[in-house]
Amino acid sequence: MKTQKISFQGLKGAYSDLACNKFYKEYEPFPCTTFEQALDAVRNNNAFLAMIPVENNIAGRVADMHVLLQSLKLKIIAEHYLKIEHNLMIKKNNQLKNLRFAYSHVHALSQCKKKIEKFRLKPMTHLDTAGAAKFVSESNDEKNAAIASSLAAKIYNLKIIKKNIEDDKNNITRFLVFSKKSVEVNLKKKIITTIIFDTKNKPASLYRALGGFAQNNINLTRLESFFVNKEFKQFSFLIDVESHPKNKSFLKAMNALKKIAYKIKILGFYEASTFRK
Repeated sequence: MKTQKISFQGLKGAYSDLACNKFYKEYEPFPCTTFEQALDAVRNNNAFLAMIPVENNIAGRVADMHVLLQSLKLKIIAEHYLKIEHNLMIKKNNQLKNLRFAYSHVHALSQCKKKIEKFRLKPMTHLDTAGAAKFVSESNDEKNAAIASSLAAKIYNLKIIKKNIEDDKNNITRFLVFSKKSVEVNLKKKIITTIIFDTKNKPASLYRALGGFAQNNINLTRLESFFVNKEFKQFSFLIDVESHPKNKSFLKAMNALKKIAYKIKILGFYEASTFRK
């Protein structure tokens, strides 16, 4: 019996649920309505870990997470990359020739545009992919189909009539795993540290803030910016760097960062996914 839980945002059958089942088989997936609730589940001891998507190589970053990271009291302990494979599914007694509508999340619909047009279906936006599958399973209208994961088809008793209908087969989502405490890492492996910090909206502020990492030969693998106030006068930056936070070179880079930036926060450090290779 699975005793520990791993929370995720969405219904059962969502791609986050699929990621939980793939990378944490020993944990019981725990569905939550929002990202905030998924993270709070860990903070409140209702789950041991949280699996959260942060970016997709086609759709871009998951915007909601950036706001939550600023006040986050959890630690990032792992990263995982999941290949997204969209499937067209219907009720088991239905047929492709009856279909008129394809329900799914807006990103899934945009990622399957060519096949939706080929099958002459009208895209219909739903809150999420698993919700679309659930809707079709409960619908008596033979015109309805859903685009979702293979796990969703299994959970909601639908049959997949067309597999992997995404336009781009290289569709990857990056997930981060959150816990209350950091975990030990193998220092012989590549380590990623995630940092968030604020700067004033002034010339060369970012250049100067990141200069210490370049001077200490530390590679940045991710850099994102977002406004933190309504006047657009202050930026927050989110970076991933290839270094353990106790390395001497990292400490020197952080000293340089502290001279320019403020509200500096290390969100976590973790072994780089083998996908990066």
